[in-house]
Amino acid sequence: MINKKIHILGICGTFMGGLALLAREAGYEVTGCDENVYPPMSDHLNEQGIEIKPGYAAKDLPEADVYLIGNALSRGNEAIEYLLSKRANILSGPEWLYSSILRNKQVIAVSGTHGKTSTTAMIAWIFEYLERNIGYLIAGKPNNFEVSSRLGSEEVFVIEADEYDTAFFDKRAKFIHYHPDVLVLNNIEFDHADIYSDLSQIQKQFHHLIRTLPEDASIIFPETDKNIETLFELGCWSNKIGFSNNKDSDNYYIALKEDFSSSQIVSGENVSNLNWPMLGEHNAMNAMSAILACQQCGVKIEDSIKALEAFLGVARRQQLILENDKVTLIDDFAHHPTAIKTTLKGLKGKYKSSRIIALIEMRSNTMKSGLHDDLLNLATEEADVVYWKSDNKSQLELLQAQAPAKTKAIYTIDETVEEVVSSLKPNDLIVTMSNGSFDGLSDSLFKALSNA
Repeated sequence: MINKKIHILGICGTFMGGLALLAREAGYEVTGCDENVYPPMSDHLNEQGIEIKPGYAAKDLPEADVYLIGNALSRGNEAIEYLLSKRANILSGPEWLYSSILRNKQVIAVSGTHGKTSTTAMIAWIFEYLERNIGYLIAGKPNNFEVSSRLGSEEVFVIEADEYDTAFFDKRAKFIHYHPDVLVLNNIEFDHADIYSDLSQIQKQFHHLIRTLPEDASIIFPETDKNIETLFELGCWSNKIGFSNNKDSDNYYIALKEDFSSSQIVSGENVSNLNWPMLGEHNAMNAMSAILACQQCGVKIEDSIKALEAFLGVARRQQLILENDKVTLIDDFAHHPTAIKTTLKGLKGKYKSSRIIALIEMRSNTMKSGLHDDLLNLATEEADVVYWKSDNKSQLELLQAQAPAKTKAIYTIDETVEEVVSSLKPNDLIVTMSNGSFDGLSDSLFKALSNA
């Protein structure tokens, strides 16, 4: 086997960690290093016998046939400079993934600003439920699986395909490398302000992806997304399979319950009801994408719906942390105004009589830039009390000035936990929202509420 020994720089990221598991399963000898070696990925990799070195010291780099470089590393990194000076064989993760694994697979790629992880997990679970051993790579922890990636014995491989850049030496979006047969386009909005200056630049990356698709490829997309409509105007040469939330479309969904825990799914002559534990219209849309994507690989819609009714979600996507007769605590990954809004709306649909306390960390570069500040209070209108965490004091002051009656700032986690717990009312719902650790806020709230 070529490149038998692989060393992965940035191995504890969800994508690169998933690659490590795939390479190990394929028979490669895998080691790695990362600046931030922490659970759960570090524990997960160690359990698989993958050695991880902390930091990027050149002296700690082992001999390897190929070095896979995560996109978090840049020029000036000691390990990178050493490997370049030695003219080592370096590749990006996406490039290696395609050449070593995806080239001979029927690839389902799930892209878009929101819902990628959940939709990828849904698709993987549908096949698993039907006892089909497909391959997958999910940038998260799917609750229906023990691992976030596997090779699979079948031809089909489903992958979460994000638009973030590939590596310091390849600034194209990662998904350009995957050459999918089925492309899910969940939605397109402006994000990743550290890489893209405006929405058109993001649409350009998606258009590059569409240009790589063959004529017989299929694109699954919501017909109501105007940014996707603009994208298609740049050119599209593959089969477009759209869906909507109204009966004008060949494929559509209709809420049977306000919180979308029950929906009617219609595709052509097929009419079925989906009753599941997931909440919110965004999850109904994710389900529609997953159902239509699986249909392109020969899965009957009614079988997909049976599988989704047993879908357990993904860690940190509306994850129930605590629920008793006094309070409910939920942890969620939402970190963009649209995701925040749809998540809170779904929660309000289920917990109608609860006061919602939302604690939100502005952690992504886009959120910290202030670009979405005018949308944030509208995004949180379903919440009764909103706590914001930001490194930018002016940003916090602006949000408080816009909605002084319900907006608070988070300065320290301990103070905020004490304030939230002391001000609780019966039947309150607390939701923490961040795409990072939020300094352990969810765990701190759980401990305090349990003790209280």
